[in-house]
Amino acid sequence: MNDLNVAVTLDRGSPVPVRTQILTQLRDAITDRVLAPGDPLPSTRLLAAALGVSRTTVTNCYLELEGDGWVVSSQGAGTFVAGRDSATSMPMPTPAATAVPLFDLRPGGVDPALLSPGAWRRLWRPGAPSASAPDPCGVPALRAALAGYLASARGLACTPAEIVVCAGTAEAVTLLVAALGWAGATVATEDPGYPAIRNVLRRNAVSVAPIDVTDPGRVPGLLDSCDAAGVYLTPSHHYPLGHRLSEAQRRQVITWADRTGAVVIEDDYDGEFSFGLAPSTSMAGLSPLSSVVFIGTLSKVLDPGLRLAYLRVPLHLVDAVRAAREDLGPTVATAVQDGVAGFIAAGELSRHVAKARRIYADRRRALLAELRAVPAVVDLIGIDAGLHIVAMLQPELSSAQVVDEASQQGVELLDLDEFRFRPQYDKPGLVFGYSAHAPADIRNALGMLRNCPELRKVDRS
Repeated sequence: MNDLNVAVTLDRGSPVPVRTQILTQLRDAITDRVLAPGDPLPSTRLLAAALGVSRTTVTNCYLELEGDGWVVSSQGAGTFVAGRDSATSMPMPTPAATAVPLFDLRPGGVDPALLSPGAWRRLWRPGAPSASAPDPCGVPALRAALAGYLASARGLACTPAEIVVCAGTAEAVTLLVAALGWAGATVATEDPGYPAIRNVLRRNAVSVAPIDVTDPGRVPGLLDSCDAAGVYLTPSHHYPLGHRLSEAQRRQVITWADRTGAVVIEDDYDGEFSFGLAPSTSMAGLSPLSSVVFIGTLSKVLDPGLRLAYLRVPLHLVDAVRAAREDLGPTVATAVQDGVAGFIAAGELSRHVAKARRIYADRRRALLAELRAVPAVVDLIGIDAGLHIVAMLQPELSSAQVVDEASQQGVELLDLDEFRFRPQYDKPGLVFGYSAHAPADIRNALGMLRNCPELRKVDRS
């Protein structure tokens, strides 16, 4: 390949996804020492141009390599093969462990091909350099655009002054812990729930109190018996079980917060995607003056590589959050914020969400049809909203065993126990994300999954 220090070629006729082909060849180049520790990888722009793919595709490949410890990145300098110290600090991976999956059905992925190429290119059109330091809470144009989007899409009327831009959900929660002085305090979190948020809280010296959310109706009562400074919830589409809190249940949680002085962190996870259900009003929209902090993200709607989330902070907490933001400094590049602001203001975000909702609905139907044909599956939950589905299995089966066997066949998915505080071996479940794959890929992946010996123990006869 011209001007590149590593050869990557694509087989356009192969059933293996382009992203998988790129990842496999880059990992092989590292393990074969074609790329030695410290060697630079081609720039994302150069590699994308050489392969004839989007820059987003290459960026996502690099992010996955970095997440798995293969490479390290330095802002402004590039991406480099991880050093020998990193490699020798852990056992050399086996071929099975390093194999790139044919189908990654873990939740959280998006399909960058759904973005309008013209709109995406316009997003990154460079603007004039600024002579002044950026507002740490976000550039005014983006905050105004997000406030307008929340009012129209989520029924949450707010001003730009209530918007704070963050580099992802984890950073948003870290910022709130600092602003609210939660170090040493207790915060309630969902069980099962988002493991990364529990880890973020613990790393910031916050004690985590699990509340059982398998029955949404019990959540307000469990909070009443919990001496917590706050609670983290995904009320519009629970992660991972997929249910939502009713308006009455949301109001009960708000009443608890008002009475106790606690703060509710409302993560609007997958709030844009409902199928056959009317979009729910956000908790912050139900009671704008209460202590409900709304977290939204564009990473799962547009591109995980953006690392762009935002807070809507009630007015009485704005000063504390702004002070913490000023201490930590801005974490999202001004150019990214300017581009996304223009994308939203031009109506491209709303158009993209509407298009994605239609396409994801087809993928959802394909996954549901395939899962309903698996004898080992006894229940499908969380099917009316969001971009993942939970399949509960016959109680005598091991979900961990299924995940291992599927991985060996090239299909990656998640065990429901990974979201629980403690494993529940008598309630095995699998979590499937479907947004990143076309219906044909989903059918192929489920065909491979049905060959898992653990699932074949159950016969519908």
